[in-house]
Amino acid sequence: MKLAFGTDHAAAGVRNKVKEYFQSGGYEIEDFGFFGNGSCDYPDYAVKVAEAVISKKADRGILICGTGIGMSIAANKIKGIIAAVCWDEDTAKLAACHNGANVLCLGSRTATLSELCQRIKIFLGTPFEERHLQRIRKIEEIEKQQYRK
Repeated sequence: MKLAFGTDHAAAGVRNKVKEYFQSGGYEIEDFGFFGNGSCDYPDYAVKVAEAVISKKADRGILICGTGIGMSIAANKIKGIIAAVCWDEDTAKLAACHNGANVLCLGSRTATLSELCQRIKIFLGTPFEERHLQRIRKIEEIEKQQYRK
């Protein structure tokens, strides 16, 4: 499985350890950053990861920022992305099997390294349950609408 991976400055302390954990498990990872010092703008990385997932260059996306919230908001602006912030193992499983999430968003400030890796592992190992497909199709229909003032 190929993963698109992106972080911001808040995840600098865990990014390489998370990557190494999954690479050692046989996952292929394309890392879209953040590679610098100082701070950065998380939407830049969310869009890169989302585009890799939509274009099928990656099977799933993993985004880590301070809380996961900002990355989720930005990634969900890309048509076809279902990005879910997951606060525990249950939400990681449900995001995959019930919501068809293709991008997992996590918070480096709200979880330990072990918890982050466990949530990713559960997310990647949980298949989508087809019985929820009708709901996903409704989400896709919402995406097609153009809301204007």
